[in-house]
Amino acid sequence: MKRGWIAVVMIALSLICGGFEYIFVTSNADVYAGMLDDADDKMEHSLIKDAESVVRRLDHRFRSERGVLNMFMNHGGADNISSDLAMLCRYAQTGDTEEFLATSARAKREILTMRESKRLSWGNIF
Repeated sequence: MKRGWIAVVMIALSLICGGFEYIFVTSNADVYAGMLDDADDKMEHSLIKDAESVVRRLDHRFRSERGVLNMFMNHGGADNISSDLAMLCRYAQTGDTEEFLATSARAKREILTMRESKRLSWGNIF
């Protein structure tokens, strides 16, 4: 009977950890994508300082949460997002709207891929 309880506890622990991972990654990916949309909108309307401020906040938030995200995702994806965010800061400083928007689209694609990889689907399971 003792083994049965151990199995139940292990399954419950796995479900709790999986739920935390799903909620953490998807909610943060939604926030990151929203901040990138906000920065894109500001950059398109020539509010360069505001766009730079949004990107700096996003970069700071991503760096502070990167340690936890690295436990749940491919490290290469986190590295790509981090380098794209650094490039966004640089493009905002120089006012290069075209490069800013292209890099933002690439970063958003990486973020949405990260989010999609945590979705519960047959393709992600097998």
